[in-house]
Amino acid sequence: MKVNRGKQRQRTQDPGRTEAVRPWICGALFVCVLAVTGCTTIQKILPTADWGQARVRNEGYSLLYKLMDQESDVSKILIIKHASSPVADVIKEIASTCGFAKKGLDLFHEKDNLNLKMADLPEIEQKTRLAIASTDTKQLLTSSGKTFEHRLLLTQVEAMNYASHMAKVLHDQETDPLRKQFLATLSQHCATLHDKVIDLLK
Repeated sequence: MKVNRGKQRQRTQDPGRTEAVRPWICGALFVCVLAVTGCTTIQKILPTADWGQARVRNEGYSLLYKLMDQESDVSKILIIKHASSPVADVIKEIASTCGFAKKGLDLFHEKDNLNLKMADLPEIEQKTRLAIASTDTKQLLTSSGKTFEHRLLLTQVEAMNYASHMAKVLHDQETDPLRKQFLATLSQHCATLHDKVIDLLK
């Protein structure tokens, strides 16, 4: 009996057995780490290169979504500030176009699992954008007449130019036919709106 117990202890402490179990333990710990850090399913199954491309794509869509969200509300300023009909019309058209685009991106988020919350800009860039937005808002709210219209149109020249080019860059990197068509259409619409705003500034 003593011999048998000795053999049992030997088998229990067998280094070869421990080494055989080690990969399984490491694998289990790896899965636990992924779960704790909140990795998505696509991260777990995509190769590193593909995941890098997906991340870049999602970051781009996140920036576009944030811009469309902001611009969809641009016409709200006309509730408290007066603008001539040509200016008001183009501002409302911009808000409508961007609101429609935002809904389209929401659908892609639900259908294709696009992550629209990945626009992690450097802190200085975020603070700079907030400072510019704050200054623009104050200038708009404290101005009136032609000065107000001019300042409002200037903000939209920048926004539509940025939106058009961002949609174009995303379009060139996109492989999904439906999203590619959506981006091409959005880029063209924003370019057209940009030109309309330019004409009003002349």
